Amino acid sequence: MNDQKIIQELKAGKRQKSFVQLYKGFPVVKKLIQSKGGTAEQAEDVFQEALIIFYKKASAPAFELTASISTYVYSVARFLWKDELKKNGLKYDTAEVENLKFESELEEIAQKEKKFQVMEEVLNSIGEKCLEILQLFYYKGFSMKEIARQVDLKSEKVAKNQKYKCLERARKRVFEIQTVNA
Repeated sequence: MNDQKIIQELKAGKRQKSFVQLYKGFPVVKKLIQSKGGTAEQAEDVFQEALIIFYKKASAPAFELTASISTYVYSVARFLWKDELKKNGLKYDTAEVENLKFESELEEIAQKEKKFQVMEEVLNSIGEKCLEILQLFYYKGFSMKEIARQVDLKSEKVAKNQKYKCLERARKRVFEIQTVNA
């Protein structure tokens, strides 16, 4: 489930699935808290508090996500733990936090790279004519009439139908790849 889908489901009141996805970020936060002298229980408390803060913010109509949800929750948890340490008169080592943040960013980059590889595989498998139609429509902004002329189709209606078939072929291929990789 992608970040925008999680936010949509949270706003729609479908919290259970969304929170299951969000809890996948707990190990990174737990590692952070424990590396700063916290316990697993404290990490759990901080993580849950960070999720509550995220949920309240994400539920607001004007909320706009500018980073990934995992980065957002991680940052909130980091600040919550920093505040907790200050309350108890302890120091917070930022170098270790930066290492964990870097690891989190590397994981995000790896996930994005995987998505790009899937997209590349899909685009390579749908055929040249489909690829050309989709590029003309989505990247160059051509009308269906222009696309029909460009790729030598009989009419605008045929171009529209062909574009639909190409999209369906691409969706089917994405589903196949995701099923194999699951």
